[in-house]
Order: sequence, then structure tokens, then C-alpha cells
Amino acid sequence: MGADTAKSQMALPRIGVHLLGELGGEADTCLQGLLSQGFTADRAALPAEEAATAEKQDILAVTGRYRPELHTPTHLSRLVGAQRDRTILFLSHMDPESFALFEQAGFSFINVTTDQTVKSLVGLIAQVDPNAVYQASKTAAMRASMSTEIANTVVDLFSRLRADPVAPKLAESHQQRRAMSALIGQSPMSVWIELIQNYHDGTAQHCSLVSGYTLAFARVLGAGNQQTGRLFDAAFFHDVGKAMIPLEILDKPGRLDPAEWEIMQRHVLHSHDILIRDEHTCGEIARVARDHHEYLDGSGYPNGITAPQIDDITRIITICDIFAALTEKRAYKPAKPFDEAYSILKSMAGTKLDPDLVRLFEKVAAECDGRLGRAATAA
Repeated sequence: MGADTAKSQMALPRIGVHLLGELGGEADTCLQGLLSQGFTADRAALPAEEAATAEKQDILAVTGRYRPELHTPTHLSRLVGAQRDRTILFLSHMDPESFALFEQAGFSFINVTTDQTVKSLVGLIAQVDPNAVYQASKTAAMRASMSTEIANTVVDLFSRLRADPVAPKLAESHQQRRAMSALIGQSPMSVWIELIQNYHDGTAQHCSLVSGYTLAFARVLGAGNQQTGRLFDAAFFHDVGKAMIPLEILDKPGRLDPAEWEIMQRHVLHSHDILIRDEHTCGEIARVARDHHEYLDGSGYPNGITAPQIDDITRIITICDIFAALTEKRAYKPAKPFDEAYSILKSMAGTKLDPDLVRLFEKVAAECDGRLGRAATAA
């Protein structure tokens, strides 16, 4: 490929896919599937007056079950306007007569099978504009590569700690924060979480989830760059003491017995001991690592301290840590749905967790669940 051709392809505007359908229906399933495959996509409810968010290069897809009173050639022609030649009718249960009417009205891309899978939709998108699929594949590959790099960094950290438990350098956190911020910046939260859930190493999965949830929470809290950095550092190093816990306990496929649980609880003290050895991690970061399992009512561990002794940064990391533990997928347990995990947080608010912070964390939970940030622009 010549330099001029490469430059012209790089200059191509990003092609978005706008799904028009009933809320909670096939449009939601299609949206998540497209986002996972690297497409820039969003969803709007029908009936609608116009596809106002679409740029001229974008693709429209009308999804769901065919409804004669809603999906008329006249209404959809008015809705999509000049973008009729970039519109897909991805409707199920359309009768042959209606199909013919849409063809007569100038719609060229109509799903003719009963297959309502994302794969079929992508096939139609490729017919409308192959560049949309090409762009999505590049984005998906880039996300996967970035996610693998993040996972490998965490796995390497814990491998080194197991071999020689010296305090890790703060620069490792800074590098990881840049990588995590970049991945989150080009991925909807739901897709970002899906990538992390594919990590084979459970400790890497948990560390990355807590760090990412903390970044998202910092944004909700309106934290500045310096405060966000403090939060991320505390999150990234909060569990380094797990390097001292036997793998047969960390990865046990079931409930720990009392003796194993006692060993597991020691990870917070191991974390503190490791982090306290370095002047850059010996203060706040080491304290958060020790105290992130403490609760406001004194029922936590290792010291059973109460609300007056638990600072805000520890309260924030505790919420992110619990939410990550609930929503992460492991070989021995499925991930809890985000709404269920947040309900558990709410049940702990006031007694164990800071109620104001739990209330604000709902925005993070909603974004993870796809209820916020429906439109995703990928670089």
C-alpha cells in the first residue's frame, strides 16, 4: 500500500451505526454485539421523528419485530431521509408483500432471513459499506492488544512479588494508569469489562477491574488529575499482598474454610508490609491497602476500626473493590449482574459503606450496565 493510499484511508471519517428499535428489544442485543466487535454504535427508540444524530457517512439499522403500523415505507422514508441507501431493515417476521413495498420505496438492504444475530447484521453492514467493518475490526484488534498488555503487566507484577516481595515502584502504577485510561477512553464500559473478564489470571482480572472502576468513579466524583492519580495508585496496589497467599487458596473453586479464610485475610497485612518499604508507597497507599476491608461499623478486618478512622480514599477503594469482586467472572463463579451487585452495595450503605459515595457510585454501575454512555466513539 502506498503512502498516499494509507493517508487517505487514515483520513476516512469514522462510520457510526445507529440502531432504531424498541427499547429493551433486539436493538439492545445488537448494540452490545456491535460495540464488542469494535463498531461505533448507539441506539434510539422508535417511533422517532428523525435520525438526528446520524452523519452522512453513518449507517442506520431499523431493528426488532416487523410491525405494520410502525414500520411503514412512508414513515421510515421520512425518518431516514437521504440516507435511505445507507439504511438496513433488520426486521423479523416481515411478510413478502411488505418486503416488496419497501423495495419499491428504494430500500436496498433488507434482512431476508429469520436469523437476527449480530453476525447477520454485520453481514448487511458490510454490504452497505465495507469500510465500516474494516474500521471496527481494527478497533477490536487494538482494544484486545491493549487489554492483553494490561493483563500481562499485572501478571508480571505479581510473579515478581512472589519471587521477591520488595515494594513495587510507583512508576508501574503511572504506566498502568495511562494504559487503562487509554483503553477505557476508546471502549464503552460494558466492552471494557468484557475484555477484562477474559483475563485467565484471576488476580490480574480483579486488580484491573478495581483500577478501572476507580478511574470511572473518579470521573463521576469530579476528581482532578492529581486526586485521580492518588486514587488509581491506591487501587492498583491495594492487593499486592495476595502474592503471599497460596494459589490453592486464591483459586479455590468454592467457599474457604475458617483456616483458609484466616490466611486470606492476612493479605491486607502482607500488602501493607510490602508497600511500607518504599518511600513513595509507604504512606497513603500502604494504609489503603491495609484498611480497604474495614467497615464503618467496625465489622471489617484486620483491626476492626470504625468510621472516624476510615478516610475518604479508603472508602472509595472499598466500594470499587466490593463491586469488582461481585461482578468479576471466575472459573468457580459467574459474574453477578451489575444491577444486582449495586443492590448489594446499597444494602451495605450506612452501616458498612459510606452512603453518599454508594449513591454516587450508581452512575458507574449504570454505565457498566450500558444504561449510560450508549453512544461509543472509538478511535
